[in-house]
Amino acid sequence: MTLQLVPSLGLHRRCHPASHQIPWLPALSPPLPRANATCRQKHSSGSVILATMGKFIRIRHRVRSRISTVFGLVIAGLVMSTPARAAVTAPTQPYLMSFHTCASGATDCNNPRNHIVQLAQSSDGRTWSLLGGWQSYRGSVPEVFRRGNTLYVYSTSGLMRVDMTTGATTTSSVTLSEGTYVDPSIAQLPDGRFILFYLPGIPGQDPAQCAYGESSCVRQIKSAVEVAGSDGAQFTVDAGARISETVTSGSFSDPDIFYNGSEWVVYVSRGPSVHAYTSSSIQGSYGFRGIVSNNLGGVPSALQLSDGSIATYVHSSVGSSTEIRMATSTSGIASIASFQTVLTAQSIGLGTKAESPGVALNVSGISCAACTPASSVATKRTRRRIGGACSKAGVTATAGKTKLVCKKSGKRLVWAKR
Repeated sequence: MTLQLVPSLGLHRRCHPASHQIPWLPALSPPLPRANATCRQKHSSGSVILATMGKFIRIRHRVRSRISTVFGLVIAGLVMSTPARAAVTAPTQPYLMSFHTCASGATDCNNPRNHIVQLAQSSDGRTWSLLGGWQSYRGSVPEVFRRGNTLYVYSTSGLMRVDMTTGATTTSSVTLSEGTYVDPSIAQLPDGRFILFYLPGIPGQDPAQCAYGESSCVRQIKSAVEVAGSDGAQFTVDAGARISETVTSGSFSDPDIFYNGSEWVVYVSRGPSVHAYTSSSIQGSYGFRGIVSNNLGGVPSALQLSDGSIATYVHSSVGSSTEIRMATSTSGIASIASFQTVLTAQSIGLGTKAESPGVALNVSGISCAACTPASSVATKRTRRRIGGACSKAGVTATAGKTKLVCKKSGKRLVWAKR
């Protein structure tokens, strides 16, 4: 059975063994069409699964108290498809970062309804600025990836797609073929389809840690492949696990998949630390290579810069604030001695919480004609003509007996003869 799922929520929240009633739960409602700020965060030392009707939300926090299991919480609204929003200004700089902040004027940044998705861009991966025209919206723990002429932003609100030419947006929920997931990370297969790396959800307990009373347990990182025609909204689970680890203490969460120029690397957050695993094949078995961040920050993300070096990003606490830090290395798997602050909420006028970095290159990547739904192949017949406007490069259509393809002409996308 296909289950609708919600990506992870990041929260500062202390949970107690008797936490069967959570006063802020009613706030977990579908995102509003507009929001004034953004608060997204991945925390690195724990999680709670709020489970009902096969739907799960993972709530991470940094406190060291044991996290209790919470049952029977009805959270139906978050997995629904959100309405399309007004057009935004597409990013033009080579590096992208999704993250979350806390809503302007909010008194409780632990409340999920106060988490807002932000998007930043950078020319060098070190100096970041908010995307001009970005319309922040309610959601947590976003992941960003560009394919072709579309920017994909995953969060607890589901999936938002941004047309890189027009800025038009569409939204949908995200589904998995079996089981449940938390902590999604996206890469591409050679045929252009997305592959999702994730931590499997466990009904009624924290998937990042052993169950209460267990001295050890096995935790896995799995993968799932995009269903053709779903445009990033549906995934089929791969057989086996990419990583399987015996956990005796702490947490095991927040995978991040990237290519370092010679091999595939998966980061896993171990509390405020980051462990690296590698494989020669993206869908192969990943082996442990070393500790990248040793108590210097967790919830990682990485990409390869234009000079070939690997930029590793984490978030770290500084007093009551949380900031995003970065360091570079040759391969992304060597131990890093120190990280440099590259983004704070204060620097962009959005409170004190800038958390859960998700970075990506602003390049078209591998094209995937089979990934978009058939319903998007053609617009209205009266508008399909050579030279007429179209909305997505590579889309094909027909006008009578003439076969058309959508191509860029100058600054416009127009129908041309195939």
